[in-house]
Amino acid sequence: MQRKVCKNKAKKVIRRNYWRCFLVCFIVTLLTGGTILVQLRNNTNINITEHFPMNAIEGKTNSEIVNEFIHGVSESDTFLPQRDGFLGNIVNNVSRSGSFLFGILNAINQFLFHDQIVAGIIIILGALISILYWIFIAKVMEVGRCRFFLENENYPKTHINRILFPFKVRRNFHVAWVMFCKNLYQFLWIFTIIGGPIKAYAYRFVPYLLAEDPTLSVRDVLSLSSKMMKGHKWEAFLFDCSFLLWGILGMFTLNLVNLFYTNLYIEASFALFYKTIRDSYLKEVTVPFFTPDLYLDNVSHLKEYPEEKFFLKGRFSRKFFQTFDYRQSYSLSSYILLFFAFSMMGWIWEVCLTLFSEGTFVNRGALFGPWLPIYGSGGVLILFLLQKVRNRPGITFILTMLICGIVEYGTALYLETFKHLKWWDYTGYFFNIHGRVCLEGLLFFGIGGLAFIYILAPFLVNIFRKWNSKLVKILCVFLVCFLICDFLYSSKHPNTGNGITSELVEKNDNS
Repeated sequence: MQRKVCKNKAKKVIRRNYWRCFLVCFIVTLLTGGTILVQLRNNTNINITEHFPMNAIEGKTNSEIVNEFIHGVSESDTFLPQRDGFLGNIVNNVSRSGSFLFGILNAINQFLFHDQIVAGIIIILGALISILYWIFIAKVMEVGRCRFFLENENYPKTHINRILFPFKVRRNFHVAWVMFCKNLYQFLWIFTIIGGPIKAYAYRFVPYLLAEDPTLSVRDVLSLSSKMMKGHKWEAFLFDCSFLLWGILGMFTLNLVNLFYTNLYIEASFALFYKTIRDSYLKEVTVPFFTPDLYLDNVSHLKEYPEEKFFLKGRFSRKFFQTFDYRQSYSLSSYILLFFAFSMMGWIWEVCLTLFSEGTFVNRGALFGPWLPIYGSGGVLILFLLQKVRNRPGITFILTMLICGIVEYGTALYLETFKHLKWWDYTGYFFNIHGRVCLEGLLFFGIGGLAFIYILAPFLVNIFRKWNSKLVKILCVFLVCFLICDFLYSSKHPNTGNGITSELVEKNDNS
C-alpha cells in the first residue's frame, strides 16, 4: 500500500514539474558517468594478455597505446574522420579510445606536448582523476539529486540548482567522505556473500539523510539508515522490482524511456518512500540523532524552499556578487581601457599557447604592439550591442559567438584580400567556413565573452574608477595614439614570418 501511494504521488509530482525533474536526472546521470543512451556497438575489451601483447607497443605512439589499453585492439573498429584543432583532436581521441576522459588527456598530450608524455603517466593520471571525480563530484551530486526530489514534493518551483546543495552549504567534502565510507563498507560486506545485498538496502537512506542533514558523521548516518530500514528492506526490494518492466522497456528503446521517464519516476517515488519511513521513525523515537528538516513538509505553503531558514548558511554572499554588476553602463574611457585590456589578454594568450606548445616566442598578429585588436573589438562590441540581453546568458552566448564570428571572418577576409597572407587558417577544423572561422574558435569566443561581460569587465571597471580621472584620460590618449601609429606602420609593413603568417594558396580553375 505504501509503494502504491508513493508511486501515484510521484506521478503527480513529475507531471507538475516534469522538465526540471528531467534536467536534474539528466545532468546528474551525465556528471556521474551513468548511461545516457545504449551504445549500438561495444568493443570494450581490455584483455591484456590476449589483445595487448607487449610487442604491440613497438612502433606506436603514446596516444595509440592508451587508446588500445582503454578500448582494446579490434580490427573491426571504425573511427570518425580525423580532424584538426584541439576540438578535432578531442573527437578523434574519444572516438578511438571510447573514453571521454582519456580522449581529452590524449588530445592535450598531442596538442601541447606533441605526444611526448609517457603512456603510463596518462593511464595513471586518468585513473587518478577518475577516482577523485567519483569521490568528490559524482557521489556528492547524488546527494544533491536527493535534495532536489525531497524539496520538489511540496515546492513546485524547486530550482535545478538544488543539486549543488552540498556545495552551497559548504559540506561537500564531508559529504564526499561519508559517501566514500558508505560505498567502501558496502563493498567490504560483499565478501560475506549474504551481507552484500542486505547492507545495500540497510544503507539505502544514506544520501537522503545527508541531503536533509549534511553534518551527520559516518557512524551516525550508517547507524541511522540501518535503524530506519529495519523491517523495510524487503519492502524496498519489492519497490525496486516494481520498476523491472520499465527497465526492460528502456532496454528495447535504447534507454530513451529510462532517460525521459523511468529515472524520474524512480527518484521521485523513492524520495517519497524515504519521507514516509522517516516520518514513521520520528514518531517512534524521542531523540532522532539528526536534525530533521521540518521545512521539507512546506508548512508555510511557499512555492520555493525557504533557504534562509535552513540551519546551515550558504557559501556565497550577495555582497560578493554585487561587486560584479554586469548591468552597469560604461563610459567612453572605460570602453577604451577595456578594448586594450582584452586586446593584450588575447595577445598574451596566443603568445603563451605558441610558447608552450612550440617552445618558441612568436609575436602574434599583424601589428607589432603587444595586442590583438580582434579580441578588443569583439569584447567592446558585445558589451555595447548586447546591453539589453545581458540578463539572459543563453542568448548572450549565442549572440557573442555570432558577433565574434563576424569580426573574425571579416578581419581574415580583409587581410587575405589586401595583404595576400593568412594570419590564421582553420582549414581541416570542425565546421570551418573557408578556413576563416570554425566551431572551436566560436565556442572559445562565446565562453570568453561570457566571462568578459559578467566577470572581467565589471571587475576591471571597478579598478579603473579608482584611478585619477586625469591619469585615465592621458592613458587613453597615449594608448590610442600608439595603436594608430602601429596601424599606419603595419599597413605597409605588416608583422609576418614563421609561425605568424602563411602564404595564400590561389585556386586555379583551369588546372
